[in-house]
Parts: sequence; C-alpha cells; structure tokens
Amino acid sequence: MERRRDYGVPDEIEFKTKPELLFEMVMNFKKRGLPFAWLGVDTLYGRDTVFLDDVDNEGIIYCADTPCDTRVWLEKPKTGVPSRKGKRGRKPVKEKLVEGEPKPIEVRNIIPSRWYRVFLRDTERKELWSQMAFLRVYPVRDELPGEEAWLIIRKDEGDTKIKYQLSNAPADTPKERLAEMSCSRYWIERMFQDANGAGGLSDYEVRGWRGWHHHMAMTMLVILFLLTMVIDMGAKAPMLTLQDVRYVLDAILPKKEVTKEVILESILDSHKARMSARRSHHKRDRVKPT
Repeated sequence: MERRRDYGVPDEIEFKTKPELLFEMVMNFKKRGLPFAWLGVDTLYGRDTVFLDDVDNEGIIYCADTPCDTRVWLEKPKTGVPSRKGKRGRKPVKEKLVEGEPKPIEVRNIIPSRWYRVFLRDTERKELWSQMAFLRVYPVRDELPGEEAWLIIRKDEGDTKIKYQLSNAPADTPKERLAEMSCSRYWIERMFQDANGAGGLSDYEVRGWRGWHHHMAMTMLVILFLLTMVIDMGAKAPMLTLQDVRYVLDAILPKKEVTKEVILESILDSHKARMSARRSHHKRDRVKPT
C-alpha cells in the first residue's frame, strides 16, 4: 500500500491480471459500439482458457496464439458419467472420458496432411509467404473436450519456428479469412514500433500513475495526428510513413532558439531528477534491519 501511495495509484484501483484487463477493454469496445471483426492475441492470453471462453461466450471471434504443448483432440471423444463400482460410496456425478477413448495430443505432435502456401505481405526485401495448415480440433477443457475450434499451424518461409493458433471462427470460415486473421497482429506490433519511434511512447521518465497516463494520452494524440496526415496524403505519396511526417514537422515547425547554457541546464536538471528517482527507488527497496 505504501508503494501504491508513493506512485499515486488511486485507492479504488484493484489488481487485475492482463487477461482480465483486456477482457474489460473488449467489453467496453463492444458496449460503445466500436466495430471490430475479431480479436487477435498473443500466447499470454491464448493460454488463458477462462479468458478465451469468456470472449467466446460474448459472441466475439478470436484468433489466439497458443503454446506448442496445448492439448487437443482431432476427433471428439466419448464422455459420460461412470457407473458406481460396488454398492458403497457416493454415486459418480462428474463427467469423464469413457474408458478406452484416446487421450488428447499436444499440437506440436500433429502432422497435417495438407499445407497451403499463403501470401502474407510485401516487405522491404521480398514477398513474405507462409505454409499454413487448418484443422478442426477439440481443445481440452478441465480434461474434457471443449467446443470445436480451428487450429492454425503456420511456418513462415525463411523461419524455422512453427506457430500455433486457436480460433473460434465458424466451421465454414474460408481458409483465406483464417490466414488473414492469423497474420493481422503484425500491424499492431508495427504500430507500437512506430509509436515508440515517431510518437515517443517509450520516452517517458515518470513513475507516477497520473504522469504515466498523461504521457500515454499525449502519445496517442501524436500518433493519431501523424496517422491522419499519412492517410490524407496517401493518394499523392503512397510510400509516406509516420517517420517521414515526423521528419517534415521537425524541419518546418518553428523552434525556440536554445543557447548552450540552456542545453547544459536542461541536461543537469534531467540528471538530478534521475538521481533523485534512483535514490528514492533504492530506499524503498532496501531491506530494513530488524
């Protein structure tokens, strides 16, 4: 609690996991009527079956990276409540696999019978293609088969790593649509890179709750402004990037004349602030003698 107060975290803020926070965000988007076709998430969220089931129960399509040791059935096994053995003891009520049914297998042990060569996107050096397989499977839920889902197995050409994804998209979803869902998160990661470079997302030097949120809000406004300019000028300059716009603005916007003394004073103030923050941080983390 002392550290929360030091950083200015409001008392009403409760700890929540990243999947819980993301689910709240998604539900807020849905409530506000913001349009989106599907939810793409990495393995941190893809391994959280509670999160995936909550998203599915809301009727939201997801495409989630999943660990290679995720267990699934290729065909739905038979389940049932076992009969009581003998006359003593409680009557079984929990559903289980019928004796003799196959056990689930890890997705890394699945060998697809058919691969599709799919074009992903153009890069600076060459076209990027991928070998992809699409299978209908039954992911494990509490040691029982869950709802049928798509398993996407992906091998990008030139990369030895194999990626696995699960999606609750309908069974009649075209392979082209699944491939698009599988690869679309690249552009989200690219936007974070642009935000760090052109928008200064990673340049914050504060640790307080309010200061951090102020910095994030200003960064988002900067990226929105730069992106709007890229879109507006896209017809005349299709290769224009956020970095290009940032460079142009840096060159043409008027700047306050800065003297050598002002520069040195600014650097000194920055060093003082960093040293003060370091001492404060170390002081809080130091183990007090008993």
